[in-house]
Amino acid sequence: MGGVNNLGMSNLLFSRIPSNPVSLGLVCNFIAHYPPFDGYEFGLMVKTLRYQLDQQTHMIGSIDDAIVAYVGWIQTSREIAEAWATNGGPLNPFPGGDATAVTVLAARSSSHILPMIKEAKRINLDKSVFWKRDFIDNRGSVKRAVRKRNV
Repeated sequence: MGGVNNLGMSNLLFSRIPSNPVSLGLVCNFIAHYPPFDGYEFGLMVKTLRYQLDQQTHMIGSIDDAIVAYVGWIQTSREIAEAWATNGGPLNPFPGGDATAVTVLAARSSSHILPMIKEAKRINLDKSVFWKRDFIDNRGSVKRAVRKRNV
């Protein structure tokens, strides 16, 4: 897995992987170890991850050729994402839209999360970013947004 080296974590490499059965299996195996995804319906997760691989809307964090982090998103419109963020509607893809919604983020170590988020933002500079965090202790979910500033 080649990629861009993050200077803050000299061994963490960022890359996107091709959409094929082996890649899907590797990502599914990695994600299945982390809550809340370990409790999600198998078919739903496979469909989500396959879509992200097909659309190349994902990023892998790896160390020594082992996956240590994954972030996946969908491209959507700001209108759809804002409705979703306020529980006013479903999150649907809108390819080429002006917003990104992060739907999957898992990391072996919390030290990998910030570098992954920064790299994902770097490759989506022209988009507002929305995400939802689910907690494993029944606190419910929290939705957040970082809106692109129009200058």
